[in-house]
Amino acid sequence: MAFLMNWFRSKPVVPDRVATDTVIPLFPMDDTGPNRAIVVDFTMRFDDKLDVQQLVGALEKLLRKPGWKKLGARLRQNNLGKLEYHVPADYTTQRPALQFTHVTHGTSLSEHALASQLHRSNGSVEVTEILSKFRPLLFGPDHPTKAEDWFYVDRPQLQLHVVSFNDATLVTLTWLHTLLDAMGRRALLTAWTAILEGREDDVPEIYGYDTDPLATFGKDGEPEKQEKSVLEDKVLKGWGLFKFIVNYIWEIMVYSEELRMICVPPAFFKRVKENMLDDLRSESPDTIITDMSNPAAPKPFLSDGDILSAWYMRLITSCQPWVSRVSPKTTILYMNPFGLRQVLESTEPKLLPKGKAYIANCVMAIHSYFSVDEVLSLPLGFLAARLRKDISIQGTRAQCEALARLHKNALAKGKPNVFGTPDMSMVVLSNWSKAKMFETDFSAAVLEEGSVEHLKGKPTYIQCDGSQNGISIRNAGPILGRDWQGNYWIGVMARPETWKNMEKAIRDMQ
Repeated sequence: MAFLMNWFRSKPVVPDRVATDTVIPLFPMDDTGPNRAIVVDFTMRFDDKLDVQQLVGALEKLLRKPGWKKLGARLRQNNLGKLEYHVPADYTTQRPALQFTHVTHGTSLSEHALASQLHRSNGSVEVTEILSKFRPLLFGPDHPTKAEDWFYVDRPQLQLHVVSFNDATLVTLTWLHTLLDAMGRRALLTAWTAILEGREDDVPEIYGYDTDPLATFGKDGEPEKQEKSVLEDKVLKGWGLFKFIVNYIWEIMVYSEELRMICVPPAFFKRVKENMLDDLRSESPDTIITDMSNPAAPKPFLSDGDILSAWYMRLITSCQPWVSRVSPKTTILYMNPFGLRQVLESTEPKLLPKGKAYIANCVMAIHSYFSVDEVLSLPLGFLAARLRKDISIQGTRAQCEALARLHKNALAKGKPNVFGTPDMSMVVLSNWSKAKMFETDFSAAVLEEGSVEHLKGKPTYIQCDGSQNGISIRNAGPILGRDWQGNYWIGVMARPETWKNMEKAIRDMQ
């Protein structure tokens, strides 16, 4: 009966185009299948009572500025299936720059049954509650969960929901992933803060308002002058691609998943880092990236992201329910989303200027391949060094251009590229540390400081929840960054059984 009802149900009607709207096609890096499928819900907890009207007023003022007003556009799908921004000429009460909702609780945060369960570090490696548990608290009415929630209503791209307590404030921003990436979010939060503090002159100019500055990135040119991608020979085709797709669909359809976070305290991280660097003391300089800040005493270099990635890759792989049943040679693909802004600002031809805000998606992925046996048995420092080496090889301008060419040529044929082996399992960790989201400073809007120890006006907790439609982010998530106490926070989507195994493994690490 439900099938018949759906069959006869009329399709949603797209709102009439407003003649005074400016129509801007989305750029190719924004209008992708995964970006359309993911709604992002980004929450910050401030242990201060904030002036909500001051907060929302500053954001609305920012979105009225030239260039920045694009962030308040309405999202539409045209007759060719491509997405467009429809930017109002002016924002009004009837067509606001953002969708804003606010709830006030006349109690302290600790007295609220659900809000009090938002995690606070106790100095140990810990796993948080399932993030979806907090949705009734953090989401406002008419909360969007899919792209169609933007296509068929006059909804701004950004939703802001604020929950006020006597001593704390929860701020949740929601958007479709087509809007921006982590560094775009950083630019937004920084500009919002500048308006809040009355520093309008510090708000950077938007770059690429209605023209794609990356249109020539990855464009075919003279073959003899173009470098071949190191991933080109790893493209899955035919039966191999079919097998991978079947395995992927089976995994997401048969097994449920939960999004939680792992809190990694500074003392534990320091110990892991020291052990990994010790692993590399006797390694040949040819096999590792070397820190040459002191030429007289070169030493192995690993970033904090490399260290967390290697640790996390072993943790989640060793805790998979299937790990004891597969061949030790089974491939683990570690994908590291790689921000392109710095490369495109600093290498020729420079496609992005320094000092301007590029609010869009501007990432590719570094691919690292291991066997299950390597992930489980190699010293962790070796795994981290491999990850760092792959970044140094694949993160050059020539290699980024080469990978972009592969993607463009594949998409032109309607077949997105998958690189790897048919049996591989993917692990993805996106490092948002450079976005410095824990350094967001809303102190200018503090009405009353909370009694919990914290830095005034800065978030003490951040979580990133969301909705995925038609795809899975299984075994994937972000490094949200480092909080004021030095804790790293890692978001992870995994099977419930995997989480059960990870919680046990983490207890055994203490």
